[in-house]
Amino acid sequence: MRTATNVALYGYWNSVRAGRIAPRRFEIEPARIADVLSDTFILEFHAPSSFVYRLAGTRICETTGREMRGASFLEGWRETDKFVLQRHLTSVRKLGAVARFLIDGVSAQNRMARFEVIILPLLHNGEAIDRFLGAFVALNPQPWLATTPVETFRIVETELTYPAEGCDLPEPVLRAIPSDAPQPAVFPGLRTARIVRQDRRQFRVYEGGRSEQPEENT
Repeated sequence: MRTATNVALYGYWNSVRAGRIAPRRFEIEPARIADVLSDTFILEFHAPSSFVYRLAGTRICETTGREMRGASFLEGWRETDKFVLQRHLTSVRKLGAVARFLIDGVSAQNRMARFEVIILPLLHNGEAIDRFLGAFVALNPQPWLATTPVETFRIVETELTYPAEGCDLPEPVLRAIPSDAPQPAVFPGLRTARIVRQDRRQFRVYEGGRSEQPEENT
C-alpha cells in the first residue's frame, strides 16, 4: 500500500478481524479511525450484483462533486473496467479478499489525479460478507481536487490478497493490468499474475517471466 491512510485503515481492520475472515460491521469504531474518516467509505451489497455507498467521507464527496450516499460504486468507471471491479468485489464478498486498486481520476477539463483505493470485507447480519470498509486516497493531491469534480475513473492496476488463514481458493486469482497501462520493467511481457497459497505462504506467480523469478510474499 502506498498511502499512510490505507496502511492505517488496513492495520485497524486487521487488528479487529483478529484472525477471522472479516470483522463485524458493529465492531468498527469510527473514533478509532477519526484521522482518516474523510477518505473512507462503506459499501453495501445489494443482490444480485450491486455495490452501493452507505457512507462516504467528505473528501471523497468533494472529489466527485456530489453526495455519494446511495450511489453505485460502479458509476463513473469506463465500461472496460466495470467487469474487473465486479469480479474483484465478488472475490471480496465470497472469499474474504482484500482488494487494492490504483486508479486515475479525470475531470471534465481533462485534469488527472491518481488514487489508491482499498476495499476490506465486513460481516453484518449472519455470516455473509455484505458490507465493505474502504478508503479512497489521492497519491498526488492536487489543489484543483477540492473545487473541480472528477467525472470518470479508470483502472491502472488491481490486486487481491487473502489475509485470512486457511482460505482455500477455488481458482487462481488474477492481478489485472489494463492493456493501455504501462508494463512493469521487470517482465516486459507481463499481463497478469496469479496468487498461489501454500500452507501459510503466499506467492505471486507471473506468467511470461522466467520460472525461477517469482515474487514471494511471506
